[in-house]
Amino acid sequence: MAFRYPEVAKHARAAIEDAPGAPAFRQLLVQLMARPGRVLAPKGAIKWPAFVVDVCQALGGDPQAAAIAAAAVDFAVAAIDVADDLIDEDWNAQLASSARATNASLALAWLADNCVHSLVPMLGADRAHAMGQALRRGSISSCAGQDLDLLLEKAPDVTEEAALDVTQLKSGSLVAMACQVGAAVATNDARVLETAATFGRHLGVVAQLLNDIAGVLPDVAESSSDLRQRKKTLPVAFTLVCARQENLQPVLSWYGTDGATGDLSAGQLATAMHELGAIHFTWIVANEQRREALAALRQLAEIAGRPEALRLRRLVPAVQTRKPSPSAP
Repeated sequence: MAFRYPEVAKHARAAIEDAPGAPAFRQLLVQLMARPGRVLAPKGAIKWPAFVVDVCQALGGDPQAAAIAAAAVDFAVAAIDVADDLIDEDWNAQLASSARATNASLALAWLADNCVHSLVPMLGADRAHAMGQALRRGSISSCAGQDLDLLLEKAPDVTEEAALDVTQLKSGSLVAMACQVGAAVATNDARVLETAATFGRHLGVVAQLLNDIAGVLPDVAESSSDLRQRKKTLPVAFTLVCARQENLQPVLSWYGTDGATGDLSAGQLATAMHELGAIHFTWIVANEQRREALAALRQLAEIAGRPEALRLRRLVPAVQTRKPSPSAP
C-alpha cells in the first residue's frame, strides 16, 4: 500500500502500535486513521500532513521532525472529526459503536500529545512546547466553534458575523494549528509562528466557505446534510437576514425553532438562497479571505527571509475558477 506521505504514515502507525491496550483497541485506532482524508487512508486526498510538511519545508525545517509533527496534527484532527461525526449523527456504526468511537477519539488526542513529546530530543523542549501549545489552542478553538455551531442551530436569528465566527473557530483554527506546528519544526521565531498561523487561519476559512457553498447548491440540496441539520453557515445566515427583511416566511419556517420545514423543499430553499444572493455574497467573503491568506504568505516569506515560502501559494484554493453555475435543476 502506497501512501502520499509515507514517513508520516510510518510514524502514525508506530505510535498506534506502541499504544497500550488490547489488539482490538489498536486496530480501531488504525481504522480511524484510515478513514477518508486521514494519513493511513489507502486512497484519496490527504490534506493535513501537507500543511505541516510543506510549511516546514518552505521554512527550511527538518523533514524527519516534520513527519512526526504531521502525524501529531493528523491524530488531533482525527479526534475532532470523530467527535464531529458523532455530534452530527453522521457516525458509521458499522465501524464501531458510538461509545467505542468516543473512547478512541480521546486516545487519538493523547497520541497527538505523545508525538509532540517524542520530538523533544530532536528539537528541544522549547520548540516542542510551542508545538504542543499550538495543538492545544487549535483543538480547543475548534471545539469552541463546534459548540457555537450547535447553539446557532437552535437560534432563529443569526448574523453573518456569527456564522463567520463559527467558520473561523471550527475550520480556520485547525489549519492555523497545522501551519504553526509546521513552522515550529523549523524555527522558534515568534513572528514567524504567528504569521504562519494567520496564513493558515485564512486558508482554512476559504476552504470551508467553498465547502459551505457546495452544501447549499440546488443540484445537491436534497441530499445536503447542511440543510437537513439546519447548519447556520455563512450563505444560510445571509439568506436568513434577507428573508427577515423581505418577510419570506417559507424560508424562515425551514429554520424555525419548532423543527418543521413547512411546504418548502430543500431544492426550493437552495434556489431561494441563490436568488437572494447568498452564494454570491459567500464567494465575495471567500475571495477576501483568499487575499488575506496571500498577504500573510508574502509577509511570512519576508519575515523568515525565505522566498521559498511563496510556493505555499499552491495550498490556497482558487476561488473564481471554482464558482458554481447559478442554474437550478
